Amino acid sequence: MNNHSELVEIATAELKQYGIRPEVTHTNGGHIMISWRAAPEKEPRCVVTSKTGSDWRGRMNIRADVRRLLRADNVTKREEPKPKKHPELAKALNLPQPVVPIPDQIAALRGEVADLTELMVRVFKKVSTMGEAVAAKAAPPPPPPEPVSSRSVKIKEYLSLDRWVSLSALPRDTGLSSKQIKLKLDYLVRLGEVSVYQGQAKLNAVEPRPKKPRGRAAQKLKLQAKKLNEHAGADRTNGRKRTRVAA
Repeated sequence: MNNHSELVEIATAELKQYGIRPEVTHTNGGHIMISWRAAPEKEPRCVVTSKTGSDWRGRMNIRADVRRLLRADNVTKREEPKPKKHPELAKALNLPQPVVPIPDQIAALRGEVADLTELMVRVFKKVSTMGEAVAAKAAPPPPPPEPVSSRSVKIKEYLSLDRWVSLSALPRDTGLSSKQIKLKLDYLVRLGEVSVYQGQAKLNAVEPRPKKPRGRAAQKLKLQAKKLNEHAGADRTNGRKRTRVAA
């Protein structure tokens, strides 16, 4: 919207508030003339504005000119018609509202509490039934893990020859209790394979002990030893007999 059309709209809007419809014409001098007549007995009025643009002062000036001419004609603003009042509706709204007696209110409250209690009991029964059904279909919990056997854990595998290992770290690494670890370390200390000093343990550089045969290997070795003993006894007996014959 350019400035000259804005000025025309300001003037016409101001006149419409008083119920006046102006006439907008263009003059030969390149201006715009806004003319009106407040009443048939009043003289015609007009304001002239240029077609070229203007600043905020031009908007204020044209509004002031229109208002000055309207005051000169003693024109007042047209009041909007007020909505008609309906006496029947106003009377109905002003009627006193019915009030429920207190005993009836107490009886209604007791009924609502009873209904709510019955509803809560039904919900509790349904929830209990659903919980039992879910518990019956749920898988049983896994069995607790078996305690670690101290015989299956070799404490020497967690010790080192070139550094000391803290005894407080062995229960975490091996999964054994402190008592089981102490028994194993005491046994290895007696054998001379481990040294314990100020809460630390370390392997000793010793030759590994030969393992004793067990099971079938031990029985086989016993049979071989028995045969060797029998052969040695037979050789001694034959030697004695030869000595007697030679004598």
